[in-house]
Amino acid sequence: MVEIIEGYETEEQQVDAIKKWWNDNGTMLIVGAVIGLAGLWGWRYYGESVTASQEKASTEFAQVSAKFNAQGDAQDSTELKQFVAANEGNNYATLGALLLAKEAVDAGDFELAKTQLSDLLASNEVESLTPIIALRLARVSAELGEYDDALSTLNSVEDDAFLVKVNQVKGDIYLKQGDTDAARDAYQTAVDASEGRIDPVLQLQLNDLAVQQNATAPKLDDAQ
Repeated sequence: MVEIIEGYETEEQQVDAIKKWWNDNGTMLIVGAVIGLAGLWGWRYYGESVTASQEKASTEFAQVSAKFNAQGDAQDSTELKQFVAANEGNNYATLGALLLAKEAVDAGDFELAKTQLSDLLASNEVESLTPIIALRLARVSAELGEYDDALSTLNSVEDDAFLVKVNQVKGDIYLKQGDTDAARDAYQTAVDASEGRIDPVLQLQLNDLAVQQNATAPKLDDAQ
């Protein structure tokens, strides 16, 4: 408003300038205010709607997953599959899909698990879940003997929070390939990234490799 009256010396000239500005722009201000308020109300409604939808999905997922897990060896995945289909794009649908993949792994159907996890990795929009999906897919690919695919999947994980687990799984894959040197390097990288909070299993894996290498190393007497 200061810019509007700047250059006008008398109060009357300033009032006339303000009136003229209002005549030229007042209507647009009112329209803008109405649109702004409508947008604010619409955003609040959208936010409340999303919150309600998430809460509903959370409750349903808790019920369906609890029932699924309680079935033990006689698991029936029908309801879980229906939940995933009905909540496509929802965080809880992603978690449900991970449960279905776990069921396939437990049943020894690694091809099905790979298909489920590959599809999930391609469609997932929840960034925090991407490394988890990738790690599970890599393990399944390794079980199928598809080591290059498994390593490629692991290399796609860029979240530093998963550096330990990624290298631990890499070590497992290298061992399956018979490359103990690469396995040791991967395990050591995982240990270094642990920052003092080393997984006992990981430390045991690294120690076992050291013992094996010491046992197969030529002794001084043998070398003479």
